[in-house]
Amino acid sequence: MKRVLFINLSNKEQITRRYMCSYVSPESLFPPLELISLAAIARESFQSEIKLIDAIAENLSREEVIKLAKDFKPNLIVSILGLECIEEDCLEVEKIKEALPNSKYLVFGHYATQFPKEVIAKSKADFLILGEPDFIFLDLLGALNGTRELETVSGVVLFNSNGEIVQQGEDKRIPNPNELPQPAYDILPVDKYYEPVLPRPYSLIQTARGCPYPCSFCVKSYGSKLTIQSPERVVDEIQNLVSNYGIKSLRIIDDTFTVNKRRVIEICKELVNRNFNIEWCCLSRTDNLNAEMLHWMKKAGCTRIYFGLESGSQRILDLYQKNINVEEAIETLLLCRKHGIETTGFFMSGFPEETEDDFNKTIDFAIRAKLTFASVNPLTPYPGTSLFDRLKQDVNFNLFPYTNEFKDPQIVLNFTKRKKKFYRAFYMRPYYVFSNVPSILRNFSEISGHAIGLVKYVFFNGEFVISGLKGAQDK
Repeated sequence: MKRVLFINLSNKEQITRRYMCSYVSPESLFPPLELISLAAIARESFQSEIKLIDAIAENLSREEVIKLAKDFKPNLIVSILGLECIEEDCLEVEKIKEALPNSKYLVFGHYATQFPKEVIAKSKADFLILGEPDFIFLDLLGALNGTRELETVSGVVLFNSNGEIVQQGEDKRIPNPNELPQPAYDILPVDKYYEPVLPRPYSLIQTARGCPYPCSFCVKSYGSKLTIQSPERVVDEIQNLVSNYGIKSLRIIDDTFTVNKRRVIEICKELVNRNFNIEWCCLSRTDNLNAEMLHWMKKAGCTRIYFGLESGSQRILDLYQKNINVEEAIETLLLCRKHGIETTGFFMSGFPEETEDDFNKTIDFAIRAKLTFASVNPLTPYPGTSLFDRLKQDVNFNLFPYTNEFKDPQIVLNFTKRKKKFYRAFYMRPYYVFSNVPSILRNFSEISGHAIGLVKYVFFNGEFVISGLKGAQDK
């Protein structure tokens, strides 16, 4: 395996693919962090020549991807598969595999883990990794490089000598992510990635994996067990991004960055000590923030926190097993604002038991919390979650052709009405407009197009697509 090629597959839309979700993201573009994490393993452990083709960032067609791949002459090709785009992704893999028959192909992702035999059969990939891929990828590379027997690699699905699909062992978690090399940021087209109202160049960093909270709807990054990098390792990686790639802003993409309060403060203090001039944002829950944390986060450059708020109805939150109190959540969100940190809230609608009164409470919640930004997305029950197990009788799910929707069309109609109602009530308030005038003027060139699209959507039935309409629940 002297040459290993990593492909972020092409798509007609600007897709963000991560292990736990995939979504259309017209206003942001994330680097494929999972792919460059595996690329670092190939280079550091086996001195492989590595290359990334990010077809989304470079706006490449399948034909252009194939041409670049042929020029590289890879021994192995690796791709992550999305959720809503799983069928399209499998087709892309199949076509690339046909064009490069002498290259082995490896895929991974959430649906690949949930439906491994169906996915490998559909994509015609040679190998499929289950769950958290890094150490299994290392073992597989060892087998492909002749340092161990392929039969001893656990956590892979493949075709045996008789052409039968077989699964070898189960997936396994990595107990200590500090053992992993830093992702191969050098193979990214760094100037292509961005997030709204954050300076460029922009990047991602993942400092922890897994999520210990019991939310019933959420696909987690590899499981419930939380594994974390040390504060020193985290800041060293940020130092690398700043010093070697000129990164001016980044998102900490952990499922919930703020789980460990002491660790967050230690990271922030070290960022302050090293005098980084960098803006960053992260994902959090409202029940694991306090004034001391927010003080240090702001001082260290945190400008925005994303929250999976889901609903303003305590009844619905309890049905989601969110373990969040509405009134306490509002207090925390207002505390963020007091510390000068923007808040973005992600809400969902579409639970079969949700009433109009429940949704009105969601609108009221978003307004009372004085959120900087807010979005509402359709609830999608994903296989592998307890919510799917609870609602699967109410859902039409099929992997190929891909379908995942509620059987009752009224749920879809209700969401369509409620989404417009939400955006009209939240964004068209005079208070919201006037309280954000400085930010609007400062970032007018970047947000004006989205603002016009929102107005057309709310008042003239135009299209308005924001990140999250294809499965970004709580992320």
